[in-house]
Amino acid sequence: MSDERLPIEMLDMRQLAAVEGRILVHGQDEQSGQSYLILEGTDAKVHFIYYTPEMDQARSRGGLRTNSFVRLRKLSRVGRPILDIRDLGDAEKLLNNRRLLEENACELLKRGATPTENGWGGWLGKYQAALASAANEIDRNREPQSAPSPERRRDRSRGR
Repeated sequence: MSDERLPIEMLDMRQLAAVEGRILVHGQDEQSGQSYLILEGTDAKVHFIYYTPEMDQARSRGGLRTNSFVRLRKLSRVGRPILDIRDLGDAEKLLNNRRLLEENACELLKRGATPTENGWGGWLGKYQAALASAANEIDRNREPQSAPSPERRRDRSRGR
């Protein structure tokens, strides 16, 4: 785990909209035998997540490896919830992927959230710093908005 101060929470898949972050570890519950993973979320929480059938399938194909950056989103297909899994590969390499960082920063900026460094250590702190840097770059590259020139209105009354 990047920072021991991160809160740990059990993620209820029924309540999930979306979560993303770095996979820390996989395990199996000793009581139930059910598999789980622990995700260091970009939301500054550590999520304990029991596997879904989609996660089992992804694991059997070699995905969802430890230290991978993943996005989990709940979608609906024909009225049934499904889990959309995007495995974006090595979380350390993602820190240097400007295109992806800029896409994530743009999404946050569109929602009115400005990416900042919140003082977390380890990987999460590096991710937040890279995201804040990408957001700053986006702001610097925006062209300043010039004030619109007042348009003259034409008199279309034809003297009537």
